Amino acid sequence: EAERQTHSIPDDPEKRERLARSLGFDSASPLLAELQASNERVREIFHHLIASGTPAPAVNLDIFADPARATRTLNELAQGSVSFHVAPRTRQIFRRLRPLLLEELTRCADPDATLIAIVRFVEVFGLRSLLFELLATNPKLLELLVRTFDASFFATNVLIRHPHLLEEITRSATLNRSLSLSEHAAALHPFVERRDLDSIRVYRQTQLLRTIMRDVLGLCPLPNLWQEITDLAEACLLTAAAIVGANDLTIIAMGKFGGRELTYASDLDLMFVGDDFRAAQHLITVLSIPSPEGVIASVDARLRPEGEKGPLVGSLEAFEAYYRDRAQFWEIQAITRARPVSGTNQETFRAIAHAAWSIAGRDSDLFGKIDAMVRRVRAERGSGNDALDFKTGIGGIVEAEFLVQALQMRHDVRETSVRLAIAKLANIISSEDADLLGRGYEFLRCLETVLRRWRNTSASSLPPDPIEQRKLAVRMGFKDRESWQQAYERARANIHAIYGKHFER
Repeated sequence: EAERQTHSIPDDPEKRERLARSLGFDSASPLLAELQASNERVREIFHHLIASGTPAPAVNLDIFADPARATRTLNELAQGSVSFHVAPRTRQIFRRLRPLLLEELTRCADPDATLIAIVRFVEVFGLRSLLFELLATNPKLLELLVRTFDASFFATNVLIRHPHLLEEITRSATLNRSLSLSEHAAALHPFVERRDLDSIRVYRQTQLLRTIMRDVLGLCPLPNLWQEITDLAEACLLTAAAIVGANDLTIIAMGKFGGRELTYASDLDLMFVGDDFRAAQHLITVLSIPSPEGVIASVDARLRPEGEKGPLVGSLEAFEAYYRDRAQFWEIQAITRARPVSGTNQETFRAIAHAAWSIAGRDSDLFGKIDAMVRRVRAERGSGNDALDFKTGIGGIVEAEFLVQALQMRHDVRETSVRLAIAKLANIISSEDADLLGRGYEFLRCLETVLRRWRNTSASSLPPDPIEQRKLAVRMGFKDRESWQQAYERARANIHAIYGKHFER
């Protein structure tokens, strides 16, 4: 009317009648009835697609320590923050995702922290609608993301800094299988000519994230996990050694590195045979340089002859003379796990090490000396609360490892892996004891791995807080803290009982 744009029905009865007749109605009444019915249909469609929609399946928000905060967080995911507009279609997709997400969160050790991590990741990912669609239509991807965030604060931060790694890792063919030492070495080889240490750090970080993802999905049994972490560390070490020109050094892996049983945040225990001090020092330096992507490796060279006071590099003759004439008993015990990883003198060093520890194994006071060392380690490194000290405490990791090394020395069993050495000792200590010792040791190493995985830092004692212990229990696959506590106490009791059979108390 008068070419004016309007979105309302005229109030004047005469104008209403005129409008109705122009639209083909006999009067204004049927027009108003049709308009009301049309509005109801539009409102119903709007609520179904955009607004509240069909209520999502009810999930008990009591899984959260703070249900009110969790509700606000979920609403923020769906609607965006005050400063960020979320398109209607994105909200629609999130309504499909919400019950799936909540269902995954019910299986988490810490649903509150995991939900917050998801919000952080969504914010940096950018393409919210695309991410929600991917997660809603790919339950395995949603499971992977939730489990990773729940299992590792370290991995969470890596993904938030580099969200593209989610697609890079999940689209590769390597998430479902291990990568060997040679495969890592081949991938790292191009960095040698370019002397590109930063690319080694990035590669290590990416592969460590991939390993954590395999771990949390249950694709990597514990012994395989140790092997994977060891192979990655060894490949990075050898690549760095090639860059610094440490070709004349024979590098000896010690401790858990020697046994191919590294876990998260493990140092590399190393010794160097040769005469190129500068190359060894340079190698340790480049491995340990901090960067936004972390270090290539943390190195501990204190197991060398004379420890920190001794020369960083020694000749074969010097090593042989030291272990024959001056080494302390624990130093000889330590080389049961020595494993050369590079250099021209590998076989000769193996022979020197074996001769030293096999001769020491004939000592009539072998078990007494090793027991004294166990007690010393407990006194110097324990927290003072034996129940929490799963590493140095009674029936802990140290007791198991020192028992195995004592038996290897006594019976001349050559094996750098504690797990495999236990299997080889079955005919000596009985298959039943070997089974109990092996399962107890693996339980404690699993516990250690789960604790270290959270922040990628060292851990040798349980958290004293029962709430944190419950989270640990869930992350280890237990339903509750009580069943986990029983398994924990049983593992330590079995280890200590077998230890007691061979060591005079």
